[in-house]
Amino acid sequence: MAEGTVIALGFFDGVHLGHQALLRRTAERGAEHGLTPAVFTFDRSPKAAVTGVPVPLLTTPEERAAVIRGLFPIRRVIVAPFDRRMMTMPWREFLDMLREKYGARWLVAGHDFRFGHRNAGTPALLADYAAEMGMGCDVIPAVTVDGRTVSSTYIRQLVEEGRRAEARRFLGHGMLNI
Repeated sequence: MAEGTVIALGFFDGVHLGHQALLRRTAERGAEHGLTPAVFTFDRSPKAAVTGVPVPLLTTPEERAAVIRGLFPIRRVIVAPFDRRMMTMPWREFLDMLREKYGARWLVAGHDFRFGHRNAGTPALLADYAAEMGMGCDVIPAVTVDGRTVSSTYIRQLVEEGRRAEARRFLGHGMLNI
């Protein structure tokens, strides 16, 4: 079994202010509990893979990993293929994989994180699973700027509309050429 990790869960496109709240908590929990701070993400957009509709991304997997490591003391970035197996994996099996293969002892996710086949996994199920397995779990509330929830979808919209300065405010870092 892998060494103990605290894993931030998400796609992390753009590594915006909301993602940064997860990553900050991941680093804090790692330091508090002697766990390796890690991120679990995918090589392509799950939404695009499921729907077949392209999603214009803010970052490549390599850029995401570089920004994550540049902003936080994250020691491991796991970029998993979002393939048919991952797409159809039941939510509980997904969490078992994180625990067994990647040594997850603590999980950190956003308030709107969905996972597993047909997005059946919810933050409440994540917290219940963690409690059942004796693991830690943090669900991070929405992060807002000027009353607007920070999201990659909204940032993509701002970029598409040519509102790059506003997009950069929601990113909260200057590590991308947006």
